[in-house]
Amino acid sequence: MKRILLSISTIALVAAFVALGTNAFFNDTETSTGNKLEAGSIDLKVDNHSYIDQGHGLVENADTTWRASDLNNETLFFNFTDLKPGDLGEDTISLHVDSNPSWLCADISLTADDDVSCTEPEKADDPTCTDPGAPGNTTLFDGELAHALNFIFWKDDGDNVLEDNEVNGILTQGPASGVLNGAHWALFDSSTGGPTDPTQVYFIGKAWCFGALTLNAVTQDNLPGQPTNGPDVRGAGVKCDGTLVNNAAQTDLVTGDVIFRAVQARHNDPFYCDGRQLPV
Repeated sequence: MKRILLSISTIALVAAFVALGTNAFFNDTETSTGNKLEAGSIDLKVDNHSYIDQGHGLVENADTTWRASDLNNETLFFNFTDLKPGDLGEDTISLHVDSNPSWLCADISLTADDDVSCTEPEKADDPTCTDPGAPGNTTLFDGELAHALNFIFWKDDGDNVLEDNEVNGILTQGPASGVLNGAHWALFDSSTGGPTDPTQVYFIGKAWCFGALTLNAVTQDNLPGQPTNGPDVRGAGVKCDGTLVNNAAQTDLVTGDVIFRAVQARHNDPFYCDGRQLPV
């Protein structure tokens, strides 16, 4: 009986070694953890640094100055009332698209150029001015202010000053009735040579004059504008003469919309801001 049990134990021990040897065969395991697919972003931020001269030199205007942010209906590039001939304003817009290369377009449109009221001196210089509140008079484009306000836009280096080497970078110039009425600018599209660089900030200078605007570009200095080298120190690079403006624009109101569009550049080439190819 003991020999039988010993034989069974021996067989069990051999079986155990066989099983152990089977588990020890060569093997390999490869593991990949944390796999991720995440969408990128196109997030355009805009800031504005604004100055105005209403007879005492250019001073910063806090109401139309803000840091880089998303725009909303309360973020205004222009918010000036009680304008007088000879008033001058200068702003520099900075555009930030630091996420991905993008095509960048600007669209500007007037929404009103309105005779708000008809004062006695206004009627003397504008015989066509009629009571804007009269029944049936609903037009928003019967004013003269958009013809008397002159604008200039240029590619700036960020110091709020039109300098002599930036004159060739003028985007547009003329009365608001022309340059702001349905303007579409290709800041960066296939016609300009390529998309934005996410490591760069881009600047657009703009100046307006209630009267005749003339260039007075200053010498390029490659220094930052604020706080000791901006237009309040060096001038804006333009001059404003309001002596030829008459009373036709009294009480008139100009309003408009400014839209900046950023569109992904990857898989979207060529792209044209004028709509020759719509964004995918």
